[in-house]
Amino acid sequence: MEATTDHRPGAGAAAHPEAVIERAEVRFTVLTPRLIRLEWSASTVFRDSRTQIVVHRALEVPRFRIVEDEHALEIDTGALRLRYEKGSGRFTEANLAIRIRRGDADLAWKPGDIQKANLGGTYRTLDRYDGDTWQDGSKLPIEEGLIARDGWHVVDDTEGFGIDDEGWVLERPAGERQDLYFFGYGHDYRGALADFAAIAGPQPIPPRFVFGYWWSRYWNYTDEELRTLGARFEKERIPLDVLVLDMDWHTTPGLSLRPGHEHKDVFGEQSGWTGYTFNRSLFPDPEAFMRWAHGQHLRVTLNLHPASGVLPHEEQYDAMAKALSWDTSTRAAIPFEGTSQPYMRALFDTVLHPLEKVGVDFWWLDWQQWPESKAHPGLSNTWWLNHAFFTEMQRDGDRRGLIYHRWGGLGNHRYPIGFSGDSVISWDSLAFQPHFTAMASNVLYGYWSHDIGGHTFHKHIPRPERHLEPELYARWMQLGVFSPVLRTHSAKEASLHKEPWHFGPPYGDAIFAAIRLRYQLAPYIYGAARHAYDTGLSIVRPMYYHWPEHEEAYEHPAQYMFGNDILVAPVTAPVGEDGAASFPVWLPPGLWYSRDGAESFEGGQMIERHYTLEEIPIFVRPGSVVPLYPEGLRNLASVPDALILQVFPGDEGATELYDDDGESQGYQRGDFARTSVRSRRGDRAQRVHIDAMRGHYQGRPSSRSYIVELLDAGIPESVEVNGVPLPYSEPPAPQTWLFDTASLCIRVDLGSVSLDEPQDIVARFTPEHTMPIGLLHRMRRAGIAVDYLKQVWGDISALPDDVDLAGQAARVLAYAVEEGDDEGRAERFMAAVLAFEARFEGLPASVDATPIDESFKRAFANLLGR
Repeated sequence: MEATTDHRPGAGAAAHPEAVIERAEVRFTVLTPRLIRLEWSASTVFRDSRTQIVVHRALEVPRFRIVEDEHALEIDTGALRLRYEKGSGRFTEANLAIRIRRGDADLAWKPGDIQKANLGGTYRTLDRYDGDTWQDGSKLPIEEGLIARDGWHVVDDTEGFGIDDEGWVLERPAGERQDLYFFGYGHDYRGALADFAAIAGPQPIPPRFVFGYWWSRYWNYTDEELRTLGARFEKERIPLDVLVLDMDWHTTPGLSLRPGHEHKDVFGEQSGWTGYTFNRSLFPDPEAFMRWAHGQHLRVTLNLHPASGVLPHEEQYDAMAKALSWDTSTRAAIPFEGTSQPYMRALFDTVLHPLEKVGVDFWWLDWQQWPESKAHPGLSNTWWLNHAFFTEMQRDGDRRGLIYHRWGGLGNHRYPIGFSGDSVISWDSLAFQPHFTAMASNVLYGYWSHDIGGHTFHKHIPRPERHLEPELYARWMQLGVFSPVLRTHSAKEASLHKEPWHFGPPYGDAIFAAIRLRYQLAPYIYGAARHAYDTGLSIVRPMYYHWPEHEEAYEHPAQYMFGNDILVAPVTAPVGEDGAASFPVWLPPGLWYSRDGAESFEGGQMIERHYTLEEIPIFVRPGSVVPLYPEGLRNLASVPDALILQVFPGDEGATELYDDDGESQGYQRGDFARTSVRSRRGDRAQRVHIDAMRGHYQGRPSSRSYIVELLDAGIPESVEVNGVPLPYSEPPAPQTWLFDTASLCIRVDLGSVSLDEPQDIVARFTPEHTMPIGLLHRMRRAGIAVDYLKQVWGDISALPDDVDLAGQAARVLAYAVEEGDDEGRAERFMAAVLAFEARFEGLPASVDATPIDESFKRAFANLLGR
């Protein structure tokens, strides 16, 4: 069922009366068959308003049965059976018990039970953590998640602050009380997260540009330096969507005045971090700079540390003071208090909104000061600032809310995205981040943004020895491709460069390829963001969501699902002498394909392969249809009118393409469109059916160019669209097909077609022309292995001719396909395939017979996959 949102303030906060069972000082609310709210109030006063965690209780009332006598009350939902001893007061192990029905064995819970196997949530920051270890040796204190192998979880909202109809903080109710939400789900983790999303709100879809590449560096950039940087991105044809300016964009008088004359904030701290006025020595004309950035289709975010209030040197100090009736005669700082509605209203209206009119698109909040509100002890400043800034942005027209700040606790999933802080540059940090990111989905926090490449070096590394390993950075960028957000960042060190062109081959090549792949995957990622909104399942999620009964799904936390169809196991170890990293992966049960469809794997087992720097262990479900943008995209400001549909081998598969305007809140109101795509493959034919687009939104196109790629399909006898045979032709001719020997796929170019009409593509085969399984993998491995020999062995003249021919198999196959008439194409292709297979089989023996060093021979065999 798709998520829906009622935009009326406070709408849906109270449950339907039919779901509520109230008896004296207790109240039970059946929210879903697996979720019951338990309240006890000594004053018999119960809370129906929104809270920090729960914002919606008016769910469809599930079926349940009540059995009651003068002693006890029982509620049976079919999935849960609750029993409470009437008139016995506060919930305890003596008066309340809940039984969770499971197919194999029931589970029981009572108040006070200790959860033994919580699967973890997330934590506020990775600042100064080397992997999961801080500089003093302590471990990252991960908060509890919403799911556990115990099969139940309790969310205690007793101490949560309320939120009024204007979105402002309410004090906690007075008096003795309990307010608990009991989730009983067994191992149906996806069901538990869906139930939480139903009451705590869905994960909003960020604006589309968020899923592009972000450039960020802690550096006192000037206007001219940023323009030069942008020109280099343009020259190198590297796509870019977001430009992040760290704190040096503003003046910091506390750091510039001589000792004894520094400004102090109201708590006596030097105000070196807080600022709202552009530093004119860096940005002589901020408006002109912003016009340039937006002219480059860049979105701009500025760093804020608001703790020191508004100081008298700020350009908007007098306007802020006037809004608050603040006495300016002393030129004292206006103190910060985030829960003061007058203060925040004045800050937004007189300070921040004017900067937004200049061109700031959203704010990077960087709260590093005291943890709790001074006016509301117990209220996290991080949580509250996320709420206040995000909801303020949503009030401004129809823009989607967006902030960039740390995790503040349950309920903060409604305010994406997260900034994980200043992690240590190390292989350990890289290895930990896949686990950390996937685990956060257990609290619906699906949009962590990490400092790709790490932020700072370990304090024990002497400054002259501090350098970023190119291989480490390349692998981190590959992780970034399959992360919620791809953002590079680093500390203010002159030697710490992460510009892609700073790295030579092969590392620069791998970094460029990673960025290009990210943009190609944008439609798949954006569709996964919609799925997260609808279901509560984040883009990056642990494997145990899908395979909860398999122990291996818990034992390999650095592997994860990326959307519904792709499994990723980022390489987090350096390559060996042969230029490849041996890396183990657990594949869940069933058949899996490599990302290019070149190789199939039977799951339910560990596999260990050697991955070169250019390779990432990515596996795709059989039959999957993965939408891609064509290469060459420069940004996500607007979507291209062409879409590639990669269809993986498999008997059947399906997907839904998702489209909306990319920036408004209309997607919450039904302003979006979907297009169903189905594939079916048999021995003699493969069919792909693209439905007509369903739905409407502002800017919806009437037509689209489709390119359908049938991966690892073999060479067909014919291809037809809507019953009409297509001619074989090289691009760019539309309404044609060709066989790409470099990727062994059938590429069907439909040209521009109406989105209101379905399209039916059929490729027909002759069984004797079926390609050998894994052919493309062997071709590519042969190329890699032969190239390795040429790099490490000076004299290759003794190599047999078959070695060089095997290394350029795609070109040899291309000549076989292109030469001669159409009628004999399949026969020529198959003859060339059989010749390659014979060469490949003989490669180890051919190399063994040469005087090459034995270590080179072993490396060659490893690269071949032998």
